[in-house]
Amino acid sequence: MKGKAFKIEISDEAENDLDSSYSYYFDESSKLADTFFQSIKISLENLKKSPLSFPLVHKNLRKYTVRKFPFVIYYQVEDFIIKVIAIFHTSRNPKIWDERIE
Repeated sequence: MKGKAFKIEISDEAENDLDSSYSYYFDESSKLADTFFQSIKISLENLKKSPLSFPLVHKNLRKYTVRKFPFVIYYQVEDFIIKVIAIFHTSRNPKIWDERIE
């Protein structure tokens, strides 16, 4: 799949995950919140480079572990689109993403 660039689509649920986590960190420290956001941004850029290299966790659902923060990004790859369905803290029940799978 080299040559064509991957595009990322973030679901509304994943946006909500990100927003609530950012708010949580912001309540602790605006600097911490910004560091968290940058870690997620870097993670998404890493996904775009090589989305099929991260482990499958269920059928066509893959998981990317975020560095520096206890978060995972659950996503599916269809054609050249990376569909992010969840951005979860690792302490949350991972089965929640099951409801989000198409």
